[in-house]
Parts: sequence; structure tokens; C-alpha cells
Amino acid sequence: MNKLVLGGVVASVLFAGPAAPAAAPPAALAELQRSFLDPPDDSRIMMRWWWFGPAVTPAQLEREMRLMKEAGIGGFEIQPVYPLSLDDPARGLRNLPFLSPEFLAAVRFTSDTARTLGLRVDLTLGSGWPYGGPQVPITQAAGRLRVERVALAAGARRIAVPDLGAGETLLAVFLAGKEADAIVPGSVRELDAVTDGVVRLSEGIDGPHEVLFFIASRTGMMVKRPAVAAEGFVLDHYDRGAVLAYLGSVGDRLLSAFGSEPPYAVFCDSLEVFDSDWTGDMLEEFRRRRGYDLRPHLPALVADMGPDTAAIRHDWGRTLTELLEERFLAPLADWAHRKGTRLRIQGYGIPPATIASNVHADLSEGEGHQWKALRSSRWASSANHLFGRTVTSSETWTWLTRLPSGPRRST
Repeated sequence: MNKLVLGGVVASVLFAGPAAPAAAPPAALAELQRSFLDPPDDSRIMMRWWWFGPAVTPAQLEREMRLMKEAGIGGFEIQPVYPLSLDDPARGLRNLPFLSPEFLAAVRFTSDTARTLGLRVDLTLGSGWPYGGPQVPITQAAGRLRVERVALAAGARRIAVPDLGAGETLLAVFLAGKEADAIVPGSVRELDAVTDGVVRLSEGIDGPHEVLFFIASRTGMMVKRPAVAAEGFVLDHYDRGAVLAYLGSVGDRLLSAFGSEPPYAVFCDSLEVFDSDWTGDMLEEFRRRRGYDLRPHLPALVADMGPDTAAIRHDWGRTLTELLEERFLAPLADWAHRKGTRLRIQGYGIPPATIASNVHADLSEGEGHQWKALRSSRWASSANHLFGRTVTSSETWTWLTRLPSGPRRST
């Protein structure tokens, strides 16, 4: 991430503004040049302002805001992240716990000072990414479909069910024949006899077989780069109750620091809820939306089950996208609007958002690390073209770069 280091607090560059026309007469080009030399406030670059720890003080916050103003920067996004050092009373270094009264006072001071200086303030709705933290119990943590494949010994009549951890539920068990390490589609059948943690077969099975256990599980993913006291599970983005609980316990408290003057926008970083492909009522929602039961077709999600395999997987992915839109994106945008602010989001990744999912965003944002692919900044700008929006923001310099010589560095 390309960062300016201001007094030890890191800020990466964000660009926002309308695109220039493809061609323009000389007078228009001259005006465009003047606007680049002295851009209006709403077209100036912004900084992704990382508060490490956060070990911040009012004096240092004000100093850095004044430096940003003097440099022609238009505003910043507050993002509290991991500490760089332990508390050190001798040096006056103290990490303010996330959402503590002292932390919220620092946010309030920053908001008031920025308003005086004419700087725009955006706020990450949490610490690190994706959304989550100690407020998220395992029952509301990001979900995944765990599949355990157990080889069946010749003549075996009993197979132990894999251990189930906190927040896990056994969904279904299937017996499948194998040939050259692949499942034979016509050989798959569901097993119902599960008692006392054991699957019992009515008769011995000849030839290579395996038993597939499908388990509603949790990813176990923790928030990346959290500030002190912000550590915890990533929330289930397909669970509306989990999302509303998070907005109540984290979002409401963060916005309380702004009083009657909310931030210009709240921010949601790129969706990086790795391996999240399930939620508690997935089977019920799939049946309601797609018109058939996914349970007997679960093996199609992990193996070729014949000509219907692609269609089943498509329906599964479509259901996940709908749940993300209805239970995360729409409630998040509605909450932001009720608070008098906007939703800025990097709306791509996992869970599987589509370009059309950006209908719920006020400000769609991309980032610039994909040099040889359809870049996420083009994804965001495409969404804005579709929905008639004139501004696309971009985390323009991000990730890693390789210098002409020497080691790879973070930029």
C-alpha cells in the first residue's frame, strides 16, 4: 500500500473524481490543466490514514491534519490498525483500546479539527478488515461448508462422524464409489443412519468407496490488522442478524463520536472473507429461491455429478450473492443513510459480489494491485457507469512493487 508517513501514522493515497473527457478543445484542456494545478476541494486526493495502535494524541493528530492541508490533500479516511509498539509510559506511548472512551474522544477531536480546516473525513466502520471483532460470537462468525472425505475400508459397516467444533452442524452424509480417485456420479447415495456419532451401513461395500460428510461450519477467520481490543472473528456477511448486531455494537458507537456532524462517508474495505460460502439457513434459503432442495445435490459442489453439476453450482453461487446483497450490503447502506452519511465500499471479492451488487453503494471504490487482469478499479468504474454515478474512488497505489533492483518492498 503506497503510504505517506506523517509523524509515524501511515496514510495511503486515495483518488476520487470524475474522469476527463477523451477529447476536448484547447480552451477546455487549459481549464483542465488549471484544475489539476489548483483542484476544487471535492477533487483533491485523500489519504488512507492508519492509526497504529492506535497510539494517537490530540497534538500529533492536529499536526498531521495541518500537514495534509498544507500539502493540498482534501481529506482522509480514519482506519485504526495494529500497534507498532507496546505501551511505554516512559516515552508517553499508550495504545488506546478500540471503542474506548479515550479512542472515541480522539475520533471526536479529529472530526472537529478537520471541519475547522476544511478537510473531508471518512471513517472505516471498524478496525482492520473485514468487519468483525470481539463483539462477534462464534454463532455469528463467517460460515463455510466443511467437507470431510473418509475412505471406506472393504467390508466396513461403521464410520465415525468427524468431530464437530463450536458452531458446527452435520448437514448430510453420502456414500460414493470411486474410480481412479474420482467419484463415480451414479454411485452416490445419501446415508441416513447416524446415531451416537457413527454412520452404520446395512451391508458391507465392495470396491473403493468413500463417505462424504457435509458440515455447516465456520471459517475461523479473524480480523486482519486489528487495533488493540479489536481482535476477533470476522462476521457472517450472509447473516442479517449478525450484521445488524455489529452495526449496533460497533457502528453506532463509532458514529456517536461525531455528534450531529457525521463523517462524509463510512468505508468498507474489499470483501476478503476467505472461504466463506455458507450460512446457517442456506438450505432453507436455497429451496425458497431456487425451487428445489440443495441437500441431495451437495456432492455436486465438490465433485462432478453429471450434466447438472454446473447448474447446481451456479444456483449455489447466485444464492450466496443474493444473501450478501440483501443481508449485508442493503442493511449497511440503509444504516449509513439513516445516520446521515454515505457508504463507500470496495465491493468485490469473497463473498461473491457482482458488479450489479454496487447498486447498494453510494461511492464504489477499486484498488490498483492487479496489473495484468481486469482491475478492481475498472470493476468499480464500470459499476458507476451502469448506475449513472460520476465519481469513482480508487486505492490507487497499493500492495507490493518490485524496484528495478534490490528486494521487494511494501509501497
